[in-house]
Amino acid sequence: MTANLEKSLELPVIIAQISSLCSFSMGKELIESSAPSFDPLVIRRDNQLMKEALACDIHHGPMPFGGIRDLRTVLQNAQKGRVLTGNDLCDVMRLIRGLRSVVSYEKNIETEHEGIHDLVSSIVIHDRLERELSSCINDYGEVMDSASSELAEIRRSLSRADKAVADAVQHFLSTHASSVVDSIVTYRSGRAVVLVRAAEKNSFGGLLYGDSASGQASYIEPAALMNANNRKQELAAKEEKEVARILSVCSKSVGEYAPEELSNLETAAVLDALFAKAEWGRQRDAVTAVLTTQKNLILKKARHPLIDPKKVVPNNYNLCEPKTLLLITGPNTGGKTVSMKIIGLFVLMTYCGMPVTCDEAVIPYFDHVFADIGDDQSVVSSLSSFSASVEKLADVTEHATGNSLALLDEIGSGTDPREGEALAISILNELRQRGTMTVATTHYSRLKAYGKRHDDILTASVQFDMESLAPTYKYIEGITGQSNALEVASRYGLSKGIISYARFLKDQAKTQEDQLIERLERQLNETERKNEALEEKLKEITEFQKKLHHDRVNFEREKDEWKNSTEQEARKYIDDAREQADEILRKMREMAETARYHEVLEQRQKLNRKGEEKKEPADTPVLKQKGAYRVGDTVELRSSGAAARIAEIRRKDIIILLNGREMKVSASAIRPSLKVLPKEKPVTMVNMSASPLTSSLSAECNLIGMHVDEAMDEMASYMDQARIYGLKSFRIIHGDGSGALRKAVHDKLKKMNDVEEYRLGMPQEGGSGATVVKMKD
Repeated sequence: MTANLEKSLELPVIIAQISSLCSFSMGKELIESSAPSFDPLVIRRDNQLMKEALACDIHHGPMPFGGIRDLRTVLQNAQKGRVLTGNDLCDVMRLIRGLRSVVSYEKNIETEHEGIHDLVSSIVIHDRLERELSSCINDYGEVMDSASSELAEIRRSLSRADKAVADAVQHFLSTHASSVVDSIVTYRSGRAVVLVRAAEKNSFGGLLYGDSASGQASYIEPAALMNANNRKQELAAKEEKEVARILSVCSKSVGEYAPEELSNLETAAVLDALFAKAEWGRQRDAVTAVLTTQKNLILKKARHPLIDPKKVVPNNYNLCEPKTLLLITGPNTGGKTVSMKIIGLFVLMTYCGMPVTCDEAVIPYFDHVFADIGDDQSVVSSLSSFSASVEKLADVTEHATGNSLALLDEIGSGTDPREGEALAISILNELRQRGTMTVATTHYSRLKAYGKRHDDILTASVQFDMESLAPTYKYIEGITGQSNALEVASRYGLSKGIISYARFLKDQAKTQEDQLIERLERQLNETERKNEALEEKLKEITEFQKKLHHDRVNFEREKDEWKNSTEQEARKYIDDAREQADEILRKMREMAETARYHEVLEQRQKLNRKGEEKKEPADTPVLKQKGAYRVGDTVELRSSGAAARIAEIRRKDIIILLNGREMKVSASAIRPSLKVLPKEKPVTMVNMSASPLTSSLSAECNLIGMHVDEAMDEMASYMDQARIYGLKSFRIIHGDGSGALRKAVHDKLKKMNDVEEYRLGMPQEGGSGATVVKMKD
């Protein structure tokens, strides 16, 4: 593999993009040194890791590497017994914490990640070292007082010494105010000095540190300050010595763990590089290629990663046995070379353990990739474009094997067309005989006819819009493309006479077979354009249907919510009226007003009859709702919201598949749903209007010992099963306790439309610790 090949396929640009996503320099180094491997074991391992990392990045976000940086020099110095600085030790602490975050991230991964687990499990977290360092060094790299009792005592003494110096200075300034030029204290070599008049500098004893710039004042350390300064200097020297001792002890501890930390760093770099590739892939909706030992190269909706995602045209590429040669034709700047580069680039990226920007990829194992792409004309080497191309072709024909991939751009170009065609056909024959998988582009007509004559050659073209005279970059298999030079020349102003004569000469040179092929391909192109327009229309219709379905689902849900709300309000109104009537009856009994009593009793009975009236409309025959539902549609029960799939539509009812069981329901009992259900096989037929299958479902739901939320979930699940089995009466056991669970059960039952009534149990049914529920028919 040469650097020229990688450069011509623009792999270094991809590497630079991935490198920018690394978290620290060691990861960047690994990415920047990436090179394709042709060892199947390495390729398989790297792509398995990439598959795991991409899934992790999509579901859990990128792996955290905060605090991790390249500390190889620091750790190696510690190994050699050198004393580290406080900042170095602080970086070691951050490294340990960063590694802990990596381990924590891996423990929370839910997707399969055996390879990543093996890498992370090799990381050793040195908690003891971190505790030792954190007890001595703060987050700013400073040695803390708690590092040793001696250091703490020294610093307390230093604090007192600072105060003594300050007191001595203030006393001197107040005593000799007439001689002091400025009351500001200055420090020279850590000792406090004051500024006095130059004429009096020898009047106070002590040391002279120099004169001011004007020469009118002098810096002196009076004798009165010398003892305090000496004491402070002495303590500062002790502090420095103790800090050095502590740093030495900490450095020695780091040195003991340095080999393992260096290994941890290498592992972190591998993970950083791996997740940088994964993040690059996630941002571009890339996938990990499937590797195969067969000669099958498949790319679905492949997009060149360096073309603007808003402008790139996805294409499908299929080069599978027995076809081993892909011959791409078409106009200049139409996308022939881009298609060839996509194939070559995706192979190299896969061999580097990188994801590729397509919906699906199958890549074979190659022992080498050869390429003749671009113009390598060289004045220094006295090479013309043709000579440079032939030099590369000689290398391909000399070294390519039956397991190699060859990429040949404009094969045979740059010389006399007849000789170039002959040379190209001869080279392609040689590669076909060896079984080398080859992708070649060309303008030559003889090569197009050559490709049509052999079953192991797949011809393809890039589409050209004849109306706009612009390439569409659409790759089409099975047909050869035209250069369209005459059409372009006509559009750009060449006279009709010139174009007409040129077309005459072109047609004269064609055989009848060539003319038939060209006519057929023109018709195929027209058909392809119509198919694309049709697919676009179908896509618009499908999107519109989805929107209509979504609107219908929302409408049905809102209708049910409004209906439930209205019914609840009506029930509340009736309940309130009943309570008022009962209150009047009670008072009238007390007052013994018999005449009015019978009138009120009559009103009370009317209210009871009104409350018992059926509010559900009669079931509408399914045939009257023609087009409302189809077999396979996802629906949900209005009563519980449980999702089901329609298995069969009959005249008066519908068979749905719910939780693996078939169920007969009326059309009014269901509504459309947006939920997505997996395919299920019907197991048992349950007729909601037939005899219930109660033998396999207990007639009681025990909620004792559960919290209210947990109990409500259990109760909802049980009642769904009761509906499926057609159970009409059952007990919910909630116990007495504080009464909270019983109240929650009753509140939930009140809101269920398919519950006819409920009551507390009789003594033999569990008394007030159980509620008996009766479902509607």
